[in-house]
Amino acid sequence: MSQTQLSIPVGLLVENVLTSGESKEVIIECLQRRDYSRLLPLVKESTMDFDERLQTAADIGDDWEKAIRQGYEFKFLHINGLKRLLDFRFDRKVDRDYVQDELSLKHIQLTAEEIELLQSLIGRQWLVQAETEQAEEGRTDRELSSCIPVRIQLKFP
Repeated sequence: MSQTQLSIPVGLLVENVLTSGESKEVIIECLQRRDYSRLLPLVKESTMDFDERLQTAADIGDDWEKAIRQGYEFKFLHINGLKRLLDFRFDRKVDRDYVQDELSLKHIQLTAEEIELLQSLIGRQWLVQAETEQAEEGRTDRELSSCIPVRIQLKFP
């Protein structure tokens, strides 16, 4: 079975609504009814225009509902979209949790499960690799013991 593919605007909508902490079915119901009052106070980016992104999904045929239920991958993802994804899904921010070096991101501390999930979301275009050097500043010993420092770079520069 092939993975649902989403455009950047629709994928980031999915990531944003998932930050609400609501169940997938509640999120889907709110989006279908276009009543965001329950989600907006809870999502990470409440200024996102949900209507516009849902219209984009309808116009280009992105199945956001299936993506919420079963997972998805990005069709394409630029570096700024990747940074937003890291913030939405893993609460990792540039210059706080990792370093940007042109079109690659370095020293991102992720668990093995997070790495696997990230690879499933961005693997068409980006390579997620374990680093040999550690970027340990700002993390507790407990966090470091379960985290692996990774680098994300374009597969085809």
